[in-house]
Amino acid sequence: MNTNKTNFKTMKINYINSNFMKTSKFLLSAILCLTVLVSCSDDDDTPSQPNEEEVITNVTLTFTNDADATDIVVLLSVDADGEDGPLAPVQTITGNFTAGATYTATVNLFNAIENEDITVEVTDEEPDEHFFVYAINGLDITLTRSANDVVRTDGNKLGFETTWVANTASTGSLTIQLFHESESVDDSNEFGIQSGGSADVDITFTGVDIQ
Repeated sequence: MNTNKTNFKTMKINYINSNFMKTSKFLLSAILCLTVLVSCSDDDDTPSQPNEEEVITNVTLTFTNDADATDIVVLLSVDADGEDGPLAPVQTITGNFTAGATYTATVNLFNAIENEDITVEVTDEEPDEHFFVYAINGLDITLTRSANDVVRTDGNKLGFETTWVANTASTGSLTIQLFHESESVDDSNEFGIQSGGSADVDITFTGVDIQ
């Protein structure tokens, strides 16, 4: 038996096996890299889902006299087709404030298009993404954010439950705004100060009376 030929064949087989292993490892590495690149590309191509503004058609502010539960003032705004629809909001004011009385007010937010109560979403699920701002013009009325108001994690009160003191007889307007994803908020001014974000609600009620 020719030992040299046998050794040569063995070396050839080892060489082929070695190259095969190297090639297999290279192909496996290439496939893994391609998989990672495709995965990363898919992640990059998938747009982030922003937290969309709420669709709110009905906004109700209910003021109840702390000393007389029958003395109630209701401010209601109904925008039947939503903010972007062609129909103008319809506003109604029921009752007048009594001079010298203190009222506790709460807000109800409703989406009549989808029959959805938005109040719970704002106050319970996403208070940190929302903030109420109020303003008055011509009315002699004082606002504070209630001790029972919803408190955001940044320590600011949401403005969902508020206390109003009707001072002297007067007539004017009351504005309520609900901001979504504000850049900053501050409740040190009880009416509320904020910057950035967008308004889910921006309503001014005119002809509000204190008698």
